[in-house]
Amino acid sequence: MAGRDRPRVFLHVGSPKTGTTFLQDVLWGQRATAAEQGLLLPGERFNDHYLATLDLRGLADDPIYPPRARGMWDRLVAEALAADGTVLISHELFAGASAEQARRAVASLADRAEVHVVVTARDHVRQISAEWQEHVKHRSSASFAAFVGEVRGDQARRSWFWQVQDYAGVLERWGVDLPPERIHIVTIPPSGADPLILWDRFARLLGLEPHAFDTALERSNSSLGAEQAELLRRVNLELGDRLPLPGPYPLVVKNVLAHRILEPRPGTRLALGAEDQEFAATAARDIVARLEALGVDVVGDLDDLVPAVVPPEEVGGAAAYSVPPDAVLLEESVATIADLLVVLNERRSALQRADDLTTTAREKPVRFALVQAAENRPVLRRLRGAYRRAKARRNA
Repeated sequence: MAGRDRPRVFLHVGSPKTGTTFLQDVLWGQRATAAEQGLLLPGERFNDHYLATLDLRGLADDPIYPPRARGMWDRLVAEALAADGTVLISHELFAGASAEQARRAVASLADRAEVHVVVTARDHVRQISAEWQEHVKHRSSASFAAFVGEVRGDQARRSWFWQVQDYAGVLERWGVDLPPERIHIVTIPPSGADPLILWDRFARLLGLEPHAFDTALERSNSSLGAEQAELLRRVNLELGDRLPLPGPYPLVVKNVLAHRILEPRPGTRLALGAEDQEFAATAARDIVARLEALGVDVVGDLDDLVPAVVPPEEVGGAAAYSVPPDAVLLEESVATIADLLVVLNERRSALQRADDLTTTAREKPVRFALVQAAENRPVLRRLRGAYRRAKARRNA
């Protein structure tokens, strides 16, 4: 339309383990509120942004990924360019894009939109621990000590950790063709600060009123304790080739065992040794210096990214890299098995209700059965099929 203002498109491209899941849950859970305040979240659902990362990074043609991923980046771009106001495309795996892929992504928007790139960032003492846990949730069997050693030994900064956790590097790749005022880093305050500070900073950057959103959400993708992480690591070893990744592993192990069973359990906080904390602080200071040289817009304080060195015992953490004794892991294993049995029973009951409601759908008006199932999402897939078949029979 002639005279229409160009949309402002914010590309929130990382980094993993920096509160991204919480920010995304708040916005997608209140998509209508975001729209009322002029923010469009393109796509049908949040998963489309994940699929766009696969498409942009050249992974969408791999048959292990959903066919819907093919062309998803271009579909989000088309919707963003048709918008009138502010648009947010957000997924932390965009941080893994190469320089060429990032440049192509920005170029696909830049002629018709005001493009901004955003990275959320946290100190590297917490990031190293968090990334090890995330690797374990993705089938890794490396110990915490081994993982830290690999991070320290990667002087060329070519590993996945540094690809996504070198915040200056991410912004250099994504912001190379943008003016510094449109390249933003949103910092997370030190441990112990109000967790909603990140939301407040992020929302205001997007032009949103932070207090208009309900932030009292169940925190997802939270940390594992040392006992729970070690148990999951040993499960990965025991699985061998069973439950591969990609494949069933994320649905069964990550989503159920790690997130639903292990995360809520009390455990000992992971902690880096003093020497490795010093390494993390030195790396952070180097990244901060590069960010300052880039002249990017800082939402928060770059000092947030430089961790203080604290003895593990002072933060209630485990002795650096100590492995929980077998007696403790046995107790943890028994409790986990009990919790898994409860979850299995809940799933069995849900499937039974699905069978019962599917039968009801054949015997009663189908729409009534759908209303009965509206609060039970696992049931809906079966009922939708029954509804379509019944409707086809009526129209035959």
